[in-house]
Amino acid sequence: MAGMKSTNNSTDAGLSGITSEDESQCVVFRLFNEEFGVDINDVKEIVRLPDITPIPRSPDYVSGICNLRGNVLPVIDTRTRFGLETQKATDQTRLLVVETGGSQTSLVVDNVREVMRMKHALLEPPPAVCRGVDREFLNGVVKVDGGKRLILMLNLPEIIALDMKSAKSGADSVLRAGKDVFEEEKTVTDEEQLVSFRVGGDEYAFDIKRVSEILKVMDITAVPNVPDYVLGMFTIRNHLLPILDMRGLLGLPSLISERHEMLDKAREDESKWADAIRHAIEAGSRFAGVLIARESGFGKWLEGYNTASVEVEGLVKRLKRKRADLYYTGKRILDMSTGDKGADLAFYDEHLTPVLNMVLDIIGELKESMSAHISEDQRAMVVECGDMTIGYLVDWVDEVLRIPKSLINDTPAMATSDRKELKAVAKLDDGKRLIMIMDESSLVSGETTAMLNHIQAQGEKGKHAAEESSRSLAQESIDEEQLVTFSIGKEEYGIRIMQVQEINRLADVTHVPRAPYFIDGMTNLRGNVIPVINIRRLFNLEAREADDRTRVIIVDIAGNKTGLRVDAVKEVLRLSRNDIDPAPDIVTENGAGKLMQGICKIENGNRMVVLLDVSELLDIKELKTLQTLTGGQDDTAIKSAGTGKTASKKGAPGKSKLEITK
Repeated sequence: MAGMKSTNNSTDAGLSGITSEDESQCVVFRLFNEEFGVDINDVKEIVRLPDITPIPRSPDYVSGICNLRGNVLPVIDTRTRFGLETQKATDQTRLLVVETGGSQTSLVVDNVREVMRMKHALLEPPPAVCRGVDREFLNGVVKVDGGKRLILMLNLPEIIALDMKSAKSGADSVLRAGKDVFEEEKTVTDEEQLVSFRVGGDEYAFDIKRVSEILKVMDITAVPNVPDYVLGMFTIRNHLLPILDMRGLLGLPSLISERHEMLDKAREDESKWADAIRHAIEAGSRFAGVLIARESGFGKWLEGYNTASVEVEGLVKRLKRKRADLYYTGKRILDMSTGDKGADLAFYDEHLTPVLNMVLDIIGELKESMSAHISEDQRAMVVECGDMTIGYLVDWVDEVLRIPKSLINDTPAMATSDRKELKAVAKLDDGKRLIMIMDESSLVSGETTAMLNHIQAQGEKGKHAAEESSRSLAQESIDEEQLVTFSIGKEEYGIRIMQVQEINRLADVTHVPRAPYFIDGMTNLRGNVIPVINIRRLFNLEAREADDRTRVIIVDIAGNKTGLRVDAVKEVLRLSRNDIDPAPDIVTENGAGKLMQGICKIENGNRMVVLLDVSELLDIKELKTLQTLTGGQDDTAIKSAGTGKTASKKGAPGKSKLEITK
């Protein structure tokens, strides 16, 4: 897919410039109230702020070093470098990876505004001092919008050259020290971050660095002469991607055929159960079967079954009620047996047979409904596989996990196939839970990959004009938002992915006496005790029991790691900022305006997602209550959270731990 490059440090854009004789492109970013520009050819990447390791005795404008896919880069605090007022990092803070003279350096900027074309004729020489920035750092000034907007163009080679001169004697030692630090940290934070998913009752995972999106796939265009597991092509933001059935790749039957088999067997089992009761009446023998609906094999399956389809969910509820009636009727017949076979059989025919027929009819309706709505439960994991990007259709996506490498073992030789698509196995819960980690590069053969590349190229050919496709590398990522969407009842909400750190299953939650109404309790997250907010209670909605789809989204609120309990996590998706409308005034007039950042229009407006701002989830009073539970965040952090600004503990940069970015 023509798109952004995905990295463990959350790359927002891979950049390439297009120039003509009288114009060029530049990346425009903001520092304080000023706008600066850098020639796009000098910008290699735009990434979220990664972990930064401070280096003692380094220049004051050097924040430290960062590890970008194994490369140790110095990080320059551009505000300090230009003598501007410093500030803590926010969700908008970005790192510009720039290259000049063959060396790469990174610059911390407040946010990236746009990629714009600049006519050379608009570039004027810089004055001696321009808005507090020394002339030596500037190539010139560009006046935009009739001179109302000034963009200060950086003299990047001079900035980097000065940097090298001022720190030349210690530069090598700084990088060596950085490598030592990362080696030392490696022993402490030696973890893998995975996105786990279910296929055929088993749990698998991809390395999160390879996953760019998780989304529904509604429209798939079939293609001829491909293996059965190649379902066809689907479109993401005007780009064609192949979609492969993970079940087919693993030699498993399709999800719908598996469900149909389950329901066909259920019909047969229910009929046999009723026949066994009739036989017990006729023979005057003891009935040895189950007399409580939810304790049968099918009953247990129904209790654990979850679906995103409203229609299927309605049929499942009807089926549960009728099965309860059926089993109650059977028990009543046996308990009230008079010994008169004729009378007992007449009672059976009058009362049990009609209920049995209704149960069998509902199972038939459920089978048809599942066929029509199976895609609402499945998800496509968009994964980088070598030189191409592929969507893998899975039963559902489970959670985002951080797993110590000590719990990950190589796949046993006896369990590996010739293709070796399973590269490791994670053993959790003392080995009771196994997650098979997939090697995306080995899932598809080289021959099939070449065929998919050809089909994709043919589909893309002529789809976009050269000018339109050229902006996809830079402009598209800046014009898009990436969201984690979740459901509360029938409503769907979204959180910007930068505000999400992890997504976990609902673990044991310990009740806290006199905790506020919206707090479920405290839970243990790898040794850290964190509060869990029940979003249903916070939004004053009807309570609901947790099930297999209940998830806890880990976010940062006022510097405190906090869990948000939601009914289900739906997708990780991208959408254009043009598809996000402000909430109507009538909706926000009672103070919801701060919490609601907008309404996202998806699938041509047929699907609406309410975009929430995590930092505005709680009011000042609720934030102070949260503080008492977590045991220590000052009023400054609380106030900043209340204004929608991210405050981080101990001055650490605010950053997302969930790195599914492309």
